[in-house]
Parts: sequence; structure tokens; C-alpha cells
Amino acid sequence: VCDQKFFSELTKEASDIAGYFSSRVQHLLHLHIAKGLHRYVLRLRQCFKNDRETLVQEGRILIKYITMNAIAVRKILKKYDKVHSSMNGENFKSKMQAEHIELLHSPWLIELGAFYLNSSGLDGSELLDGVRGHFSCDFNVTNAVMTLILPDSIKLEYDLTCAICLDFVFNPYALSCGHFFCKSCACSAASVMTFQGLKAASPESKCPICREVFGEGGYFLRLCHSRSLSTTGALLS
Repeated sequence: VCDQKFFSELTKEASDIAGYFSSRVQHLLHLHIAKGLHRYVLRLRQCFKNDRETLVQEGRILIKYITMNAIAVRKILKKYDKVHSSMNGENFKSKMQAEHIELLHSPWLIELGAFYLNSSGLDGSELLDGVRGHFSCDFNVTNAVMTLILPDSIKLEYDLTCAICLDFVFNPYALSCGHFFCKSCACSAASVMTFQGLKAASPESKCPICREVFGEGGYFLRLCHSRSLSTTGALLS
């Protein structure tokens, strides 16, 4: 009963953190890659206010937020296993990954890394206030691998090769399972036309890699259009 209540509460907290993080990153990218009249208004505002620096600062805060929470969850689970002499904490980490609420495996973290690569004045590594260690983001053009070095010696590598066409992801979309593909490749795998989009796919459509149904009820409830990632590909290809 104790285990059930503890892990139930931790699951809720992790879900809330992941949801808040994704919503803030989406908002940040909406401002970063605005279109049409909104883009014109933002450009006009830059004559009077440095919105770019504001966005960069927001990115730093989000990196700090997700890193501190990920470290906290990891230490809580490690302490739980030590106190109870069990492996339930380790098993729970695997469950979090399976349910796509593991904080450092969110496609939005990749988006945030791409945003940093596309933002001027962010070369090399930098310190984040209140967090031990440095943050850095690097992209290997040859291998199409993005590397994030987070505080507390956390190193994450993301292969940005589309598993279908085996090229750098172009106009990428992340499915609810966390795997991402070129939009045209994902649509082809789901047997729909590119202009129709993935939401027109059959409820039985599955991820080409893990075979998980695209989204709850067959719809792409957590579909993520990786806009900053597209910009990164265009700049570095």
C-alpha cells in the first residue's frame, strides 16, 4: 500500500512537471518561429525591446527547471531503494520511460536544444544559476547527433536520423511514443497523404519503430511538430 501511494504520487508529480515543461517550450517556440503578422509585430517590437534575449533567458530557466526536477526524481528513487532495500525505484524509472513521462526523454527537450543551437551568442558551455555544473549543446553534422551536456554530469545524445529514409529529419514530427520522423515519412508509414497530415491516419496506425499506437484512441494527442529542429537541419545541412 505504501509503495502504491508513493509511486502514484510521484507519477502525478512527474506528469505535471512534464506537462508544464512541454507547454512552456511550445510557447517559447511559438514566439521564436512566429509567422505572418505575428512575426512582423515581433520584429517591430525588437526596435524597442530585446525579445531575443528574453527568449534565451526563458530557455535557460526551462533547462534549469527540467534538470533540477530530473535530478530530484533520480535521487528520490535512489534513496527509496536504499531505505527499503528494493529495486522498485529502478523499476519505476523504466516504467516512466515506457509511459513517456521520463523528464529527460521528452522530444521538447530536443526542441529546446535546437532552439539553443539556432540562437546567437550561445557558443560553448555556460553555467546555470543554482545548478552544479555546465550546460552545453552540440551538433555533429556528420553523424546527425545532438549532444546535450546537462548539470550533474548528465549527458544525453539524440540521433536525429529519420529511421525510415535514413537521412536527417526534415520537417520532423514526434509521435506520442517519443520517436520522431520526417513528416512525409511518417505520413507514408501511416498510409495518408502528406497534405492530410498524421491526424488523418487510421486509429490502428502504429509507430514504425516500437509498434505502439500513435496516440491514445488512435489520435496524435501529443503530436509535436519540431519547428526548431527543422531550422537546425536547414542551417547545418
